[in-house]
Amino acid sequence: MSKKILAVLLALSFVFAFAACGGNTEDETTTTTAAEEITDAPVEDTDAPVEDTDAPAVDPSAADTTDASSADTSAVSEETTAADATKMPEGKEAIVAYFNTAINNVKPKSKSIKSNYMIHAVAGEVTGVPGLIDTVLGGTGNFISGFMGPDESKANVTWSSTADKNKFFPVEGETWASKLTAADVKDAKIAEKNGKWEITIKTVADGKSSNVKHGAGHAPKAFNVVLPAVVDENIPGAVAKLFSIGTTEMNYPSGTIKVTVDPATGNVTHANYMMYWTINIHLGDNVVVLPFSTENDYNINW
Repeated sequence: MSKKILAVLLALSFVFAFAACGGNTEDETTTTTAAEEITDAPVEDTDAPVEDTDAPAVDPSAADTTDASSADTSAVSEETTAADATKMPEGKEAIVAYFNTAINNVKPKSKSIKSNYMIHAVAGEVTGVPGLIDTVLGGTGNFISGFMGPDESKANVTWSSTADKNKFFPVEGETWASKLTAADVKDAKIAEKNGKWEITIKTVADGKSSNVKHGAGHAPKAFNVVLPAVVDENIPGAVAKLFSIGTTEMNYPSGTIKVTVDPATGNVTHANYMMYWTINIHLGDNVVVLPFSTENDYNINW
């Protein structure tokens, strides 16, 4: 997890504890009113698909979110011959398959990956925060924004070893970088520019779920997503019990990947990942909705 996001969680935990210890009858009334007024819908980026957040959470075991992607993409890759390597793919399925082959070669075969930057931002209105806590923070959105911005640990850093590339490059901690299928992709485009191919992949929105895993759902098949279990682990148990903090749910309204590929070699030379994601924290009867965006940018050396 990014140090920026960890800092936000720890800071909020201490504020929750402070507010719980310092609350009074008047404050509790304000809290109840706020809880009755908020809704469960995360604020999403205007370019993100509009989804019904009351719909069932994405189930990693569902037919359209299983790891059948491995079989699908490998089958297409095996059919690609050397003679077809420089032929531009056409159609969503072919573009996704080509993208998978190219991006999955980065970790095991590239000489190094340079992380140009990682930037976090608040991507909408924070809702569901009880009135007392919001007052203590001087506005929750403004408070969290103070922790956002560039993550220095991911700026101008080069990873050369296979272990580091697996650890940091999307998807973090995995030997692969994408398990996307055509069903996971809302839109896939490819265009030629200055002798290179530029591929743009936009993922299907993921609904709220507390059971998110790498390689399942849609965005978790290609992005460095923040997992609900990691959020739960970083909220102190005493604070969670004191403030009745329930299991965290995550949803990923939209994600866009843009890569530049050298068609002569099939190598990705540049990659940009832009993802919108939301933490849904159950705080007693409230659901605190924290919408974020994260952008990662990389150069790949061969």
